[in-house]
Amino acid sequence: MCNLKIYTKDDAISVKKENGTEVDYFIFNEYEIHLNKIPPHSIQEYHKHRTIDEAVIVTKGQIVLKWMEEGLEKSRVITKGMVIRMGNNIHTLENITDNFAEFNVIRTIPTGRDNKEIIKNDKVLWREEN
Repeated sequence: MCNLKIYTKDDAISVKKENGTEVDYFIFNEYEIHLNKIPPHSIQEYHKHRTIDEAVIVTKGQIVLKWMEEGLEKSRVITKGMVIRMGNNIHTLENITDNFAEFNVIRTIPTGRDNKEIIKNDKVLWREEN
């Protein structure tokens, strides 16, 4: 029995936010992936997560990550290929460029278990028997 599944935009919950960001939410039992397209010169609202562990991966363009640290606003430009792990920090993402930027978000709920060894070693090579 094959449990491979391919999802398309038709399977997502698609939303256009007030700031113009287009998001396709793919929500599963143990995690969520959402694909974001943020328009030029727009910013998300500041927010944080109580339980969710959120990772952001920029796939096109650049965004400015802003976060609060000890009452001060900090910022850093994030470009393609960089990964941000938000923790429970108050944060926002801003596109200060003249082009759309795109990023993917993976959200999980931590269990407290260290699964690094399973993650690193779970791949099993398959060779067709002749």
